[in-house]
Parts: sequence; structure tokens; C-alpha cells
Amino acid sequence: MSPNQLPDDAGERITPVAHQPPTSAASAPTAASAERPFFWIAVALIALLLSLVILWLPSQLNQREPLRQIADAPPQQQVEVSAGRSEGEAEPAPGAADTEAVLAKRQTAQRIADALQLRRAELEKLAVERWAPADYQQVQVNAERASNYFANREFEAAATYWGKALEQSNTLLGQVEAVLKATIVEGYQALEKLNSEAAVKAFDLALAIHPENAMARSGMQRARNLPQILTLMSAAENHERADQLDQAMMLYREVLRLDPQSKAAREGVVRVGEAMQDWEFRITLSTAQQALADGDYSAAEREFRKADKLKPNDPVVREGLAELKAARLQQRIAALKTSAEQAVDKENWGKAVADYRKLIELDSTLEFAQAGLQRSRQRDELDQRLQTLVEAPERLYSKDVLASAWYTLQDARKIDNPGPRLQSQMEAVDQAIARARQPITVQLSSDSLTDVVVYRVGEMGNFEQKTLRLTPGDYTVVGRREGYRDARKTLSVRPDDGVVSLDIRCTDKI
Repeated sequence: MSPNQLPDDAGERITPVAHQPPTSAASAPTAASAERPFFWIAVALIALLLSLVILWLPSQLNQREPLRQIADAPPQQQVEVSAGRSEGEAEPAPGAADTEAVLAKRQTAQRIADALQLRRAELEKLAVERWAPADYQQVQVNAERASNYFANREFEAAATYWGKALEQSNTLLGQVEAVLKATIVEGYQALEKLNSEAAVKAFDLALAIHPENAMARSGMQRARNLPQILTLMSAAENHERADQLDQAMMLYREVLRLDPQSKAAREGVVRVGEAMQDWEFRITLSTAQQALADGDYSAAEREFRKADKLKPNDPVVREGLAELKAARLQQRIAALKTSAEQAVDKENWGKAVADYRKLIELDSTLEFAQAGLQRSRQRDELDQRLQTLVEAPERLYSKDVLASAWYTLQDARKIDNPGPRLQSQMEAVDQAIARARQPITVQLSSDSLTDVVVYRVGEMGNFEQKTLRLTPGDYTVVGRREGYRDARKTLSVRPDDGVVSLDIRCTDKI
């Protein structure tokens, strides 16, 4: 373009005029005519600016609104929008529109980069390089590529690689919970295998991911105590093998204090506890059996009951208790038999009867008890009859009683080897019978008018004096006289009375 030409987009072509300085006042109209082209040029420029303000500026503002919506969209959507416009959308105007499109791509890439930076910060806080180093390395590689593209102003490519890195980061974030759980499980499995180093390593990673996780913290504490626990477990097992059960139990419990979840220690406590219980059972059972053999049945029962609590329904204990019961039964039988025999020797027939009854209650097959009971009953009955006569000889004053007493005495005399009591009873009864049969002189007096009758003896008739020989006893004497009331008296005759006198006559007239 020559110096005398304007650009094509100036709107119109203007030919410059040569400028000459004025020479006089008469030339003023000529100067005014020369300034008119510049005036119109100014007017044209103003019109052009107005056209730009009215027509072009609104279109640019309308183009900026979609760009602002793209900038506010999520990173992935920004990548999609920057990759191409939707079908039917008008292409931006060349020039300024291209500049805005580049700016939009740059902003989209930057937004994705910012989001990726947040994700990477989260992942690094979660110790991602320890549990997914290869995957996180790929994130870093894509991020580095994106940075290079961004530096070379290839914003669309930068957005693509930052988007890939962001997607990979989100995937890793989604794996955190599963990784944490798997790491904790791995740590507890190592604890079960007593692998302290592997357990510490696993729980250290878990705590790096989640420092406040209770299971990981508890597991780490157990893992750190594991070397000491292994030492204690070894010592406890040695004591257990040597039957030093108290020491073994103490060490196993110490392990549980350090690690309440130790399966091996819990099993050790149960195992040693059972061994201690078995040892105590054997000692208790031996003590019970020795007491049984010694005849100390109270001690034997106490020890057998204690053994039964240690091992309920143990056959040896049941057998021991049955043997104890049988021994006590025999002891009771022997004691009652001795007591019954002593009662027989002492002629305490009532006690003998009671003892033999108890023996039969204990064992109805005891023949000696059955025979003893029968004999004791007979002797007890005889003893009671004789003793009654001894204590109340006046009963012999009755003829019926006297006759019965005589037969009783004959039964007693049939017994072989009578004891002192029976002999004494027979002598006393024999004497009582003799005295009861010994007649006593009785002097009856009357008025010869009264008719006298002595019951159980006979009619005496009328008399003034009559002498009778009566055996001891009580007799009823009745006097009758016509016109008079009957006279009735009791005549008591006793062996030691000598001569007995009685006056009987009717004196009350009717």
C-alpha cells in the first residue's frame, strides 16, 4: 500500500490536497473551503463508532455468555464443550470470536487443573503413594503432560490429560475405604499368625490413611506389644508343659492384659484352667476315697461333693458316692443291731423293738432283724404284763386277773435263760399271787334280824357273830330286813390287815 492510500476497512478512500499557507485576508474564504473535507471525515468516524457500539458490541456480549456458562460447568463438561459445539450452533465470527474460544479452552483447562489439584491433595493426605503407587504415578504422568500442553498453549489437549488425571484420581478416592478395610484385615491376620512386623506395617498404613480409626489404633497397640507377648507366651507354654500350672495361668493372664483379643492366650487360660481343675479333681477324689476307706464318712461325703462340683456326673464320683451310701447304710445297720442287742441284754424290750423296726425299714431283707423283732415283741408284751402286776399287785384281788396272772407267770417260766429283770418280775408276781390267795379272817357282826349277803361269797343269813376266811380283795356286804332300808357296805380285805371286822344291820325304817 502506498503512503497516499488508506486501508480498505477505512470505509472510504480520501484524496489528500496540497496545503499552502494564506497570503492575505482576501484568501480567508479559500481556507474555509479547504477545511470542509476534514469535517466530513470526523463525521464519518463518529458514525462508524456509533455503528460499532450499536451493532457489533451486543453480538460480542451474546458470544461471551456461553463461554461464561462453560467456565462454570464441571471439568468433564468443559472438556466436552471445548471439543466441539453442538450441531446447528453458529460458528463464531473470525477474529475476536477465535480469541474468545481460545480463552474459553484455557479457562476450561485451568478449572480441570484446579479440581485435579484438590483431588491430588486429598489422595496424598490419604497416603496414596503407599497403597497405589503405580496408579498414582499414572495420574502424575497425565498431569505432567497436561502442564506441558498448557505451557505450549494447547489448551484442549491440556484439558484432556488433566481430565484423565482427574478421572483416575476420583477412581483412587473411591478405593480408599476398601483399601483401608483390606489393610486392617491384613493386620489382624498377621496378629493371628503372631507376625509382629507384618502387623505393624499393615496398621501403620491403615493409620496413615485414617489416623483416628479405632480398629487400626487398637491393632497397632497389639502389634507393638506382640514381641513382649510372644516372650510371655513362650514362658507360659514352658510352665504348662512342666505342670507348673499356677505360673502358666499367671503368664497367660498377663498376655490377655496386654492383648485382650489374643486367641492363643484365651485358649491357654481355658486349657490351663481345665488342667488345674482336673488336678484339683484328682486330689479331691483321692482324699474322698481315703476318707471312705478310713471310715470317716463325713469327710468322704464332703470331698465327694466337692469333686462332683468340679466334674458333675463323673462316673468315678458317682461310684464313690454310691459306695459311701452303702457304707453308711452298713454302718447304720451295724449301729442299730448293736443297739438292739444291747437292749435285749438289758431286757429293754421296748428299745429292742424300736431298733429292729428301724433295721427292717433300712433293709427289709435282714432276717436277723425280722427274727429279733418277733422275739422282742413277745418279750416286750410279757414284760409289760408282769411289770403291771408287779406295780399293781392289788389287781390280783380279782379272780379273773389272778387267773390270768397265773398263766402269765407260767409263760415266763418257760423262757430259757431268763435275765435278772424277768427273774425279779417272776418272783414278785409269784409272791403277789401267793399273798392274793392267802385267806384272811373276817369277823362279821349283826342283830340276828338282818339277812346278810356277801357278794362273791354267798348268803350268810341272820346272825349276831360270824367268822369267814376270805382271800384279799374288796367284797360287797348287803343287809336286808323287812320294813327297813337295805344296808350296803364294802369289805376291803388286805393281806396285811390281820383280822378284819365289819358290822352290818338294817336300822332305817321305811
